[in-house]
Amino acid sequence: MTGLREFFTLNRPLVLFVYGQTFFILGLAILLQSRRHSRLRLARDLRWLAGFGLLHGIHEWGEVFIPIQAAFLPRPYVELLLTVRVVLLAASFTCLLVFSAVTLEGRWPWGRRLVIGLVALWVVLFWLMLYPANTVEQWHQRSSIWARYLLGFPGSLLAAYGLRYQAETSVKPLGVARIYSTLRVAGFALLVYAVLGGLVVTPGDFFPANVLNRETVQTFVGIPIEVFRSTIGLILAVSMIRALEVFEIEVDRLIEDIEVERIQSAERDRIGQEIHDGAVQAVYSASLILESIGPYLIDNAEAALRLDRAGRVLSSAVSDLRRYMISLRSDTPHEPLVASLRTLISDPRFSTLLNIQLKLDADPDLNSLQVGHALAIVQESLSNAIRHANAHHMTISICQAVEGWLLRIEDDGKGFDEKTAVAGFGLRAMRDRARLLGGTLDIRSRPGKGTTITLLVPEEKIHEGATLAAGR
Repeated sequence: MTGLREFFTLNRPLVLFVYGQTFFILGLAILLQSRRHSRLRLARDLRWLAGFGLLHGIHEWGEVFIPIQAAFLPRPYVELLLTVRVVLLAASFTCLLVFSAVTLEGRWPWGRRLVIGLVALWVVLFWLMLYPANTVEQWHQRSSIWARYLLGFPGSLLAAYGLRYQAETSVKPLGVARIYSTLRVAGFALLVYAVLGGLVVTPGDFFPANVLNRETVQTFVGIPIEVFRSTIGLILAVSMIRALEVFEIEVDRLIEDIEVERIQSAERDRIGQEIHDGAVQAVYSASLILESIGPYLIDNAEAALRLDRAGRVLSSAVSDLRRYMISLRSDTPHEPLVASLRTLISDPRFSTLLNIQLKLDADPDLNSLQVGHALAIVQESLSNAIRHANAHHMTISICQAVEGWLLRIEDDGKGFDEKTAVAGFGLRAMRDRARLLGGTLDIRSRPGKGTTITLLVPEEKIHEGATLAAGR
């Protein structure tokens, strides 16, 4: 044990350098990877975890390089560097707190206020501890201890819970076992770091820093606490990088599923439209012809009876064909528009790739068929924003206008040139849906400025649709 302790004491600069390098690589790798997969909401939130790794690595390197610079720099400059090092430690833990706040935003809306409160408390203590301190070194020591207690410990605990929460709510519903397991490992690593990095501090002259500190740990186990922290940092780096690599595969799979479902829905609509325009109209026309013959043109009672039976069979065939048309529209909802919209945007295929905001000032009284058309327009917009526009945010608003009700869909994607763009099947299908609703569809877009889709349906068209639905 003594030989091991002497080995780490002699090689302490190397241990600190490796420690700082581990966390710096953690931050750099996550930053680069999350930028590549920025369409995924969780991946974008990881930039705060990247900030923690980068700042924490630079902080630890300071303990190696500042003593070297002390031999060449005046004392005030060295003290300034040491102060900056303490601030970097607090800033790194602040990034952890912010990461936990954004990942837990859906569960704890007050998380940002907690971050501001804890950081403000540490800043106050940072300046208050300057006056009773006998030396600048004592001031830095106490400030570092409280940075770990007030920021590092709760930040690591909440970040661990935030990763677990995201794994349960955003990843588990997708059925992606590899990402789910990897994020749980990363959360466990942060949980361990909460103890090793938040409670094991430099020796202090107050409880519990005078009992649980890095010297007592090294005396007990013979290995510096930085070795254990480096191991945790390595586990965290590997697990997060692995999760981000798998994200790329899974995002592609989600987009492929959206594309397949869109094609299947379009094919069902095409078949239903062909039945409506072809078979239904033909059979219905035949039944009208039979009705026009009637008993007035046929004196034979038996023939008239058979014609009547044939007419009933044709009417039954028309009813059956209409049922087939309805069954083809498997996405026809049975809920009002607003409730159906909430269900649609909560689908993990969309909610994990887009930050979707609903602004609802009205809930139009639509029948199920009309709701289906409106939802199909929204779903096509969601699919286009993910597959083509590389959008991050989308706002869906419904309001009452003078002419009727207004549905507006806005995204922050890369947009397109309206003059040169060729309307694909999806845009044509959206316009067809708007026509079936009796409304107008306006699509505005500019390169780099996103896309805005506006559907306006006159009030009388809504009532006409309800009347027709009741008549059926």
